[in-house]
Amino acid sequence: MAVTMEYIARMANVSKATVSRVVNGKKDGVSEETRRRVQQLIEEYEYTPNLVARSMATARTKTIGVVIPDIENPFFPELVGSVERHLRNWGYTVMLCNTSPSSSLEGPSIRTLLAKQVDGIILVSAQRQSRAADQGVGKYGVPCVLLDRKNDGIDYNVGVFVDNERAFQEATELLLQHRNRHIAFIRGPAHFYTSQERFRGYVNALRSHGLPLDENLLVSGNFGYQSGYEAVTTLLERKAEFTALMACNDMMAFGAMRALQDKGIAVPGQVEVVGCDNVQFCEMMDPPLTTVAQPTDEIGRRAAEVMMGLLAGSRAEKKDIWLEAHVVQRGSTRKQ
Repeated sequence: MAVTMEYIARMANVSKATVSRVVNGKKDGVSEETRRRVQQLIEEYEYTPNLVARSMATARTKTIGVVIPDIENPFFPELVGSVERHLRNWGYTVMLCNTSPSSSLEGPSIRTLLAKQVDGIILVSAQRQSRAADQGVGKYGVPCVLLDRKNDGIDYNVGVFVDNERAFQEATELLLQHRNRHIAFIRGPAHFYTSQERFRGYVNALRSHGLPLDENLLVSGNFGYQSGYEAVTTLLERKAEFTALMACNDMMAFGAMRALQDKGIAVPGQVEVVGCDNVQFCEMMDPPLTTVAQPTDEIGRRAAEVMMGLLAGSRAEKKDIWLEAHVVQRGSTRKQ
């Protein structure tokens, strides 16, 4: 039996309009308890709006759905801009969903895009493993291209990723070459693939120089500016001794630099700082931020190319495409 919106509404003892609001990620008029109950039934019965059936027709909408986890992080708008710019060459437009950065909105966002009959989905997942995100992608044959973060719960066609481990090992090596032996590290959320890989690169570099991993120099953040500021505050309260600091993204590095400066600690004179992503604000900081530059335009180009190939019926040569990042040195690190 095909699961309908009416069936979900009856099982949850709510109206069809309430189910529709949950499916489309609208918060108005739905209590959190009701939303959880409806969402649980949607996932249990793998309900997807009936409009998806029309997307199996030969007619194309010339639209690609793009899902990102945090539109307030400047890296993701830059990434979406690259994807959109390259898709435009094939006459395609982008329909954007922002999960902000709740993984609970990932499944509903994908189902909404499917209901809008997008021809394919390009996804930056909000977590490493998500069953909800898989609903409707592989099931309905809509091509799915993953970007930036691996997600073991998604039946994707092609992934376009960056070798974060190698890039962060290179960035740590730079600081070690500057004779830093106590390098603080602000981690991102532990469940993110990129956080894990960047931390692994940092650890690899320390080990290659025979240096121990000092837990007192490790602080966790959430990729936001304020968490970078608070991470430095935590390090100083611990009386941790460090002459360099790495952050898992530029936003946390910006916050860390401000905290250091507010405490009268000179950057880079007393503490060198390195971020990751190379967003446009890096050059506007004082001093400008040294960072691991992600190949944003190349990621967007490759994503657009493989998506167009999938829509044309071509099989991808590789399941995962790995791109290289590199360190861009600016004023937040010393010259050797």
